[in-house]
Amino acid sequence: MPVRRLKNFFLGLFIIVVVGTLLFTYLDISQIKSYQQQLLKYNWFEPTLIACAGVLIFFGLLMFFATFKPTHKKPGLHRDYEDGHIYITRNSVEKCVYRTIQKYDQVRQPNVVAKLYNKKNKSYATVKADFFVVSETGGIQTLTDRIKSDIKENVEHFSEIPVKNIEINVRDQKTSDTRVL
Repeated sequence: MPVRRLKNFFLGLFIIVVVGTLLFTYLDISQIKSYQQQLLKYNWFEPTLIACAGVLIFFGLLMFFATFKPTHKKPGLHRDYEDGHIYITRNSVEKCVYRTIQKYDQVRQPNVVAKLYNKKNKSYATVKADFFVVSETGGIQTLTDRIKSDIKENVEHFSEIPVKNIEINVRDQKTSDTRVL
């Protein structure tokens, strides 16, 4: 962001100098007539001023046409089918994962992050889920394996895009550290 501000500052300064010089040179005011004539005696002054004005016009046109370009890419996937198209957001995939995890009574406080990737013809999703498991639950590994398979099945059915990677982190209630299973 600071580089953009610096560019805008110098562009604004350039605009002020060129427009001010153009106004100073071509205004018909008797008090500054001698200064204008002195500047116009230099062979390089008028062509340089015209070139700077041309550069300003060029930047102005670039900025004008840049306003019609989208400012940001939407954080989702567009899927085209024979009978129409669909737009899938990251939020909708995360809600699908939340609903899947909520089916398990042993899981508490789930936190889900989904990322959608759009690579030419191959779109895919990755899911990362953190949650606590009730301490009396035995077989945490089998529980996480079931959750992984359910997440994969539900998200692929819902979004019709493959899930490439599912990372499940079971948080320990005592230390509140993460254990990756």
